[in-house]
Amino acid sequence: KSTLADEAAKMSSQEKGLSGAVPITFQQGKGDDAKLVETSAMPGQPLKLVASQAGQFINYGCGKGECGTCESLCNGKYLRPCVDTVPSDLPLDPATGQYEPMVIQVKATKAKVVSSGKFFSFKSFILGFWNNLLGMFGFVRDRRKARKNWQERVENEDAVKRLAAEKKMKRLASMGASA
Repeated sequence: KSTLADEAAKMSSQEKGLSGAVPITFQQGKGDDAKLVETSAMPGQPLKLVASQAGQFINYGCGKGECGTCESLCNGKYLRPCVDTVPSDLPLDPATGQYEPMVIQVKATKAKVVSSGKFFSFKSFILGFWNNLLGMFGFVRDRRKARKNWQERVENEDAVKRLAAEKKMKRLASMGASA
């Protein structure tokens, strides 16, 4: 099953309807396994847009140029396609009068993970049961500690009541004796 981007990869940038004076080649991978996507762009055009129009997938993180997820190597210099543009000060080739091609080496991305489509699996069911079982044992253990703590608090409150009552009795006795 081929996608529209796969079919468009076989066409030249002019056949795709892309116009531009700067030839750009996106290279993903190295050596014979490298995937090359050729396109053209206008000076000042955002590289993110150029890559998208050419069908080149680039993994972006923040989209602000801060995280470095999209960092790519272009003619010996690192750039960040999420915020960088096609340079407008590129020198022309004296022999042909055209811009020299830009080769942008894009980081390889992992294959997309295909979901099984299931909400749960047998393994997730067993792990969920195990997690709940551990939680119940932890609850019983913590409850025993809490009961002991509760009993200590009740005993302390009873001692405070007893001491307060004794103090009150002494005060009443001293007031009765002086009266």
